Amino acid sequence: MAASFLPNFFPTPKRRQFNINPRYYDPEKERLEQLKKKYEPKTSEEQQLAEAKARISESFQRSPRPKGLLSTRKLLIFMALLVILLLWILR
Repeated sequence: MAASFLPNFFPTPKRRQFNINPRYYDPEKERLEQLKKKYEPKTSEEQQLAEAKARISESFQRSPRPKGLLSTRKLLIFMALLVILLLWILR
């Protein structure tokens, strides 16, 4: 990081901007979807609570352990061989 008192000989590039223009927009369809969402039957508090509990419990469930390059057993064997090799060299 350059000090603030040193002159900047190489200007930094400007930030790129991302602009996306929708290809098709149907305001009538948007309005209908909002009306459907507004008037569809609401779920009860008990059902919402049950769904929230289910989501939370799913997030805390154990996922399968990723298999690394060395398992614990292989690591122990490798370390033992390394110690034996070091003892043999240092003799």
